Amino acid sequence: MAEPTAAAVRIRIDLTAQRLQAVTPQGETVTWKISSGRRGYETPTGTYSVMRMEADHYSDEYDQAPMPYAMFFSPRGLAIHGSYERGLGRPLSHGCVRLAVPNARQLFEWVKKHGATVEITGGAGGGRSIAREEVERPRVARPPRPMYEEPAFQSNWGGFAPF
Repeated sequence: MAEPTAAAVRIRIDLTAQRLQAVTPQGETVTWKISSGRRGYETPTGTYSVMRMEADHYSDEYDQAPMPYAMFFSPRGLAIHGSYERGLGRPLSHGCVRLAVPNARQLFEWVKKHGATVEITGGAGGGRSIAREEVERPRVARPPRPMYEEPAFQSNWGGFAPF
């Protein structure tokens, strides 16, 4: 793996938007959905370097969960890695940054060739998704309720009322 330099891939992760943007030294830019750490497992903000890479890694901590194309950026074992899970775009992980596997593969190849710096911003409290929690949703207009009406008298006397 190349050492991070000024010519390294710049990886920016926005926890609030749940997006990763990567820019190669040649200026190629991609933006992908991610899933960061959920409540209680928040992904830490800060600037990091990719310390270790494994194309075929399995988590020792979480039941041998597959972590394809893992790029470790934290001494705590946190990584950017591929995920077969659905639902990217909201916080779901134990602190890692999940990407779709094809995107993780592409990023892995870039980082392997050029090295990388990782900048993680936003989203205190687990990277709350603005789209799901903070955008005001329009209210649906409901038809007015009918006014209360007395029920019609019904008798079991065949039309004869005993009073």
